[in-house]
Amino acid sequence: MIKRGLILSAFIAVLSGCDHQGVPIDQESLCEVRDWQKDVTAASCKAGQKVVFLPDSFGNEQLPVIFAAVNCDHRFNIALTKGGVSCIYSPLKAEDQETTEGKD
Repeated sequence: MIKRGLILSAFIAVLSGCDHQGVPIDQESLCEVRDWQKDVTAASCKAGQKVVFLPDSFGNEQLPVIFAAVNCDHRFNIALTKGGVSCIYSPLKAEDQETTEGKD
């Protein structure tokens, strides 16, 4: 009986790790941006919304990676190609940056 309880507890603990902390995801609308900067995305998109980054110029393979690092919620899937990114938008917070900078 104790073994069954331990297995059940472990199973519940593993499944609770799948919780995305109650982030409401907007699957009904798509926000499209052409610049990677966080301010540009913040002006057009809402947190939890699907966002697609389609730059005006093609060829700089670093831009999609930079966009994903700055604008995507990494708890969810990120679709990344040489020409663009699609992900769930999560804005950077200024207080998080200040806290990180203060620890250096």
